[in-house]
Amino acid sequence: GTALAYTPLMKSIRLIARLVRRPPASVELVRFAIVGGLGTATNLALFFVGVDLGGMPPLVGTVVCFAVTVSQNYALNELWTFATRGDGKLAWVRYWKFIVASLVGLAVNVVVLVALIRTFSFPLLVIPQALGISAGMVVNFVASRQMVFQRSR
Repeated sequence: GTALAYTPLMKSIRLIARLVRRPPASVELVRFAIVGGLGTATNLALFFVGVDLGGMPPLVGTVVCFAVTVSQNYALNELWTFATRGDGKLAWVRYWKFIVASLVGLAVNVVVLVALIRTFSFPLLVIPQALGISAGMVVNFVASRQMVFQRSR
């Protein structure tokens, strides 16, 4: 009787241990979204300081903000979101792959934004921008998970 009662407990403990070692995609997606949110906050704060307060041209500000936030997001995703997939160290190859994935996500964002604006009427343009960001984030997450932060073999 004791061995049977012990089996479900052991299965639960093994499952928890596996989830801690290798979080499921849903946990990685939530972490990825948190990192993206922090990146967005950093981007907007830097843009406000550089462009609105500092007089930097908006296009230059956008490029500078992208460079800073893509670097911040790479580091946080490498060290937290996908930490169980690699060796826990920052790497130039993964950094450049992440930049490419981020640029693809940005392209999807822009395509969705433009398509929505041309197709529908919105009371605020932030609505199609939010939808574009969401679409870009999904593409960026899949690319990051499958190509940038592949599991160590």
